[in-house]
Amino acid sequence: MAAKSSKKRKYYKVTFKLSKSEYNYLNTCAMLDDSTPNKTIKKYLREGFEGMQSRVAEWESQKQPNNQLDLFAWIKEPEFEQSSLLAEEGFFYDVEK
Repeated sequence: MAAKSSKKRKYYKVTFKLSKSEYNYLNTCAMLDDSTPNKTIKKYLREGFEGMQSRVAEWESQKQPNNQLDLFAWIKEPEFEQSSLLAEEGFFYDVEK
Protein backbone atom coordinates (compact mmCIF):
# COMPACT_ATOMS: atom_id res chain seq x y z
CA MET A 1 0.00 0.00 0.00
CA ALA A 2 1.42 3.37 -1.06
CA ALA A 3 1.85 6.13 1.45
CA LYS A 4 -0.79 8.80 1.24
CA SER A 5 0.71 12.12 0.25
CA SER A 6 -0.59 15.02 2.24
CA LYS A 7 -0.01 18.67 1.66
CA LYS A 8 1.53 20.62 4.47
CA ARG A 9 -0.43 23.59 5.65
CA LYS A 10 1.34 26.88 5.92
CA TYR A 11 0.73 28.65 9.19
CA TYR A 12 1.57 32.22 10.06
CA LYS A 13 2.77 33.41 13.41
CA VAL A 14 0.93 36.28 15.06
CA THR A 15 2.26 38.00 18.15
CA PHE A 16 0.73 40.70 20.31
CA LYS A 17 1.17 42.02 23.81
CA LEU A 18 -1.32 41.76 26.66
CA SER A 19 -1.37 43.58 29.93
CA LYS A 20 -1.31 41.59 33.16
CA SER A 21 -5.07 42.01 33.68
CA GLU A 22 -5.85 41.02 30.06
CA TYR A 23 -3.65 37.92 30.39
CA ASN A 24 -5.36 36.92 33.63
CA TYR A 25 -8.78 37.42 32.02
CA LEU A 26 -7.73 35.30 29.02
CA ASN A 27 -6.58 32.51 31.33
CA THR A 28 -9.88 32.67 33.23
CA CYS A 29 -11.86 32.43 29.97
CA ALA A 30 -9.70 29.51 28.86
CA MET A 31 -10.34 27.66 32.15
CA LEU A 32 -14.10 28.21 31.76
CA ASP A 33 -13.94 26.68 28.26
CA ASP A 34 -11.70 23.83 29.49
CA SER A 35 -9.09 24.72 26.89
CA THR A 36 -5.79 26.54 26.52
CA PRO A 37 -5.39 30.30 25.92
CA ASN A 38 -4.28 29.66 22.30
CA LYS A 39 -7.36 27.52 21.56
CA THR A 40 -9.60 30.14 23.17
CA ILE A 41 -8.11 32.90 21.02
CA LYS A 42 -8.52 30.81 17.86
CA LYS A 43 -12.11 29.94 18.78
CA TYR A 44 -13.17 33.56 19.20
CA LEU A 45 -11.23 34.65 16.12
CA ARG A 46 -13.17 32.07 14.07
CA GLU A 47 -16.46 33.37 15.49
CA GLY A 48 -15.47 36.92 14.63
CA PHE A 49 -14.45 35.94 11.09
CA GLU A 50 -17.76 34.16 10.54
CA GLY A 51 -19.58 37.35 11.52
CA MET A 52 -17.53 39.34 9.00
CA GLN A 53 -18.05 36.97 6.03
CA SER A 54 -20.91 38.95 4.50
CA ARG A 55 -18.97 42.23 4.68
CA VAL A 56 -15.84 40.65 3.20
CA ALA A 57 -17.83 39.04 0.37
CA GLU A 58 -19.43 42.41 -0.44
CA TRP A 59 -16.03 44.11 -0.46
CA GLU A 60 -14.51 41.39 -2.66
CA SER A 61 -17.33 41.77 -5.21
CA GLN A 62 -16.68 45.52 -5.46
CA LYS A 63 -12.91 45.26 -5.78
CA GLN A 64 -11.51 45.92 -9.26
CA PRO A 65 -8.43 44.25 -10.67
CA ASN A 66 -5.38 46.48 -11.11
CA ASN A 67 -5.32 46.05 -14.88
CA GLN A 68 -8.98 47.03 -15.42
CA LEU A 69 -9.67 50.42 -17.00
CA ASP A 70 -11.77 52.90 -15.07
CA LEU A 71 -14.13 53.97 -17.86
CA PHE A 72 -16.59 55.92 -15.78
CA ALA A 73 -14.19 58.00 -13.72
CA TRP A 74 -15.29 61.51 -12.88
CA ILE A 75 -13.71 64.03 -15.20
CA LYS A 76 -11.90 66.63 -13.19
CA GLU A 77 -12.89 70.16 -14.07
CA PRO A 78 -10.01 72.35 -15.25
CA GLU A 79 -8.70 74.81 -12.70
CA PHE A 80 -8.62 77.65 -15.20
CA GLU A 81 -11.00 78.75 -17.87
CA GLN A 82 -9.62 79.01 -21.39
CA SER A 83 -10.96 81.91 -23.39
CA SER A 84 -10.60 82.83 -27.01
CA LEU A 85 -8.26 85.65 -27.98
CA LEU A 86 -10.90 86.91 -30.39
CA ALA A 87 -13.38 87.32 -27.57
CA GLU A 88 -11.08 89.67 -25.68
CA GLU A 89 -11.63 93.32 -26.47
CA GLY A 90 -8.01 94.47 -26.30
CA PHE A 91 -6.79 92.04 -28.93
CA PHE A 92 -7.74 94.10 -31.98
CA TYR A 93 -5.74 97.19 -32.97
CA ASP A 94 -7.50 100.47 -33.13
CA VAL A 95 -7.79 101.59 -36.72
CA GLU A 96 -7.04 105.22 -37.26
CA LYS A 97 -9.59 107.03 -39.37
